[in-house]
Amino acid sequence: MILVKDRTGSKSGTIDSTLVGVFDSKRPLYRLVKWLILHIFPPVFRLLYGFRVVGRIPEEKMENGCISVCNHVHKLDCVMLACVFQNYTMQFLSLESNLHIPVAGAIVRLMGGIGLPAKLDGWRPVLKRIKQGLDEGQMLQIYPEGELNDGCRTLRAFQPGAFQIACWFRKPMIPCLLRFYPRFSKSGRRKRDGMELVILEPVDIPTDKKGKRAATELETQIRCQMEAARLAVGREGA
Repeated sequence: MILVKDRTGSKSGTIDSTLVGVFDSKRPLYRLVKWLILHIFPPVFRLLYGFRVVGRIPEEKMENGCISVCNHVHKLDCVMLACVFQNYTMQFLSLESNLHIPVAGAIVRLMGGIGLPAKLDGWRPVLKRIKQGLDEGQMLQIYPEGELNDGCRTLRAFQPGAFQIACWFRKPMIPCLLRFYPRFSKSGRRKRDGMELVILEPVDIPTDKKGKRAATELETQIRCQMEAARLAVGREGA
């Protein structure tokens, strides 16, 4: 993966510096990092969090590119998603500040992190990279809550960007939810809560609406699914 700084002049004459992930999934560095992540982190996540997956990967909706959304509740939730969707090339649209978190930020950058531009005119290279990835059948992960809130148990307000991007590129959305679940030892003693990734039913772009109305309907459908899954904790599992 090659990390570049895209510097675009704004109308005010200032320089907007946006960290844009531009990478080739066939590059040796990317393949090495992904191999290491897929062999190191899954057993660590299982040991620390009893990490598990609920639901199925909707492969039939992902062949020609898709956009996934998930709540943002752990510094390494990008890695958790990458481990679950290991057969797909993923990119992650995230706040640029998240890409500079020690250790975790470096991993996300190497795995295809794309920094959100600080200004409107910085979106051009970002959208170009998103389009290229989706055209190649890649999976774009967006956190509609925006900021990371480590350990958060509620579903926070969504920003509309993820749903607008899905409507622009006419790609199906794969909603996911990271939730905490109660764990007990064999003797019945309460342990630290575990974490599980719930893969929900894919949602297609509305065909009877366009623009903002389509994005709003998409957001409503996905939020309802995610909220229902959050409330269902403890009643299902794998």
